Order: sequence, then C-alpha cells, then structure tokens
Amino acid sequence: MFPTMENLFAEFSAPLTGFVETHAAMAGPIVFVICFLESLAIVSAIVPATVLLIGIGGLATAGLLDLGTLSVWGIAGAGLGFWISYEAGRRYAREIEAMPWLARRPELVARGHRFFERWGSMAVFVGRFIGPARVVVPMLAGTMGVDARRFHAANWISAVIWAPLLLAPTAIAAWLTQRLDEMPPALRSTVSLAIIFGVFFAWRALRRRD
Repeated sequence: MFPTMENLFAEFSAPLTGFVETHAAMAGPIVFVICFLESLAIVSAIVPATVLLIGIGGLATAGLLDLGTLSVWGIAGAGLGFWISYEAGRRYAREIEAMPWLARRPELVARGHRFFERWGSMAVFVGRFIGPARVVVPMLAGTMGVDARRFHAANWISAVIWAPLLLAPTAIAAWLTQRLDEMPPALRSTVSLAIIFGVFFAWRALRRRD
C-alpha cells in the first residue's frame, strides 16, 4: 500500500519532533528559528517549514507543549525574518537582484513586482500565506520603497495569524469539528458548505490576483 500524506509528514518530521519532545525547553527557540528562516527572503525557498511546524504543533495539540508559548516564539521569528528581508531590500537592492540564484530565476522577481502592482502594500500581508511569494515579497517591499509603517503593520499582523495557523491546524480542525457536531444536522450541512465555498472562492481570488 502507498503511504498516506499524513504518514509521509510524520516520517519526515519525526527526528525533529522526537528531539523537541525530549527537550521541551528548546521547543520555543526551535520554532523561532524555523519561522525566521521560512520568512527570510530567498532562504525560505529551501526550508520545509510547514511540515516541521505541523509536527511540532502536533505535540502541543497532544498537550505535551504549550501552544501559546510556541506561537509567541513563532510570531517573533516570522516578523523578524520579514523585517530583515525588507531592510536588506531597502539597503542592498541592486546587489541582491544581481545574485546568481535570483539572476537565474527572473520570473520570481517579475512575479513579485506584479504581485505588488495588484495588491499594493497589502502584498506583504497576503504574501505571507503564499509560499512562492514569501521567497521575494518582503525583500521587494524594501526595493520598491514600501512605507515602513505600512510594511510593519502588514508584517506583524500577518505573523500573528500565520504562525499559530501553521502550528495548530489539527487543534483548529478539532475545535471546528466539535462546534459543527453541536449544531442541528440542517445547520451543520449549511455551515460546512459555506466554509467549503468560502475557502474555494478565496483561493480563486488569490489565484486571479497573483
């Protein structure tokens, strides 16, 4: 039989989650580093943060770690990663865009520019939740002269949502399932369809904007 996606994720993240489980005091700093690297322009392209954070978050869902503490560490790392990327883009725009890795991928920069043309300063907020956009968006915010106050507002607000969302998808799903189970059958079906269609149309809107 073919392994399920859940089993593949568990197998990939097992070494790290095993270490975190036996060294709980290191969980927060590890989450900080993962979120920081995942939010650092260009570097985020090679960091499998989603799988690792879901694995660590699973320990919190099981009651082995404190989800609130992990979220604070994750928010700090995510916000700092975007901030450093923004400052690097603002100060060293030409040098960064001339880097061999980016020079071989001009479509990334071009796509990032189109992203800003469509979303404006909100591109920083939206880009946090789109993997390919995270690779260049915070850096381009600096090179394109996005106002620092607007950048930081979008950066930190998105970090507050993004980090807990990746750490606790199973906890959120469990809470939502419990709320749905408490509803009458007719209302449960209506709410479930509304959620499905809402997610679908939001995804379609993001695809059209990108």
